[in-house]
Amino acid sequence: MRSLPIDVEARKFVRARLLKYKMYQQEINTLRQAILFPHQETDENIGGGRSSLNNFETEAKAIKLVSNKQIQVRSEFIAVVNSVLSECSEEANKIIEMRYFGKQKESWAKISVEVKGYTEDGCRKIEKKVVDRIAEQLGW
Repeated sequence: MRSLPIDVEARKFVRARLLKYKMYQQEINTLRQAILFPHQETDENIGGGRSSLNNFETEAKAIKLVSNKQIQVRSEFIAVVNSVLSECSEEANKIIEMRYFGKQKESWAKISVEVKGYTEDGCRKIEKKVVDRIAEQLGW
């Protein structure tokens, strides 16, 4: 059971990250590709040579993937958001998606029209509960 309420700074942090949710997914993919397939100069040597990817190189890339802080932090945030949203109502998911995951941040007025049966204030309260659960899961 949570003893302290989520503070304003924690909510700001989560809301700012929610706006970057889709960008984080793309960044993770880009970082993984950069680690797995770094730019290499082509070898013009036609003679016998070694394999382009030996076990040591494969293990080194795996370690880089697992230990990359940017991938870790972004992946943890995405996992927490997905976990919290999977436990939320369809309405809560729609509110978060419209507010944070679209091409632009939708207004509360537009969200309340799309989410039938909820006022602007009701939509704000639902969003706050979801943001607080995400913050709590992240350890705030």
